[in-house]
Amino acid sequence: MRPKVCDAPNALDLVKELDDATEQMMALGVDQVGTVEWQEAFDRQQRAFRSWRDYLYLKADEKPPAKLLSIA
Repeated sequence: MRPKVCDAPNALDLVKELDDATEQMMALGVDQVGTVEWQEAFDRQQRAFRSWRDYLYLKADEKPPAKLLSIA
């Protein structure tokens, strides 16, 4: 049998990109808000956040429904 090929993104890579993108935004001074550099950093951070969010939604859909515990 052939192993199943998994194209799923790596969670560590996604969260690292999100951290790096957020760090890039935070490194900009308040006087740079609205500049081209700020817009590029903002766009990168938003793309990274969407990728991370989509990954989490994908993983949430893979899990079996949780069983509720009955405590009496």
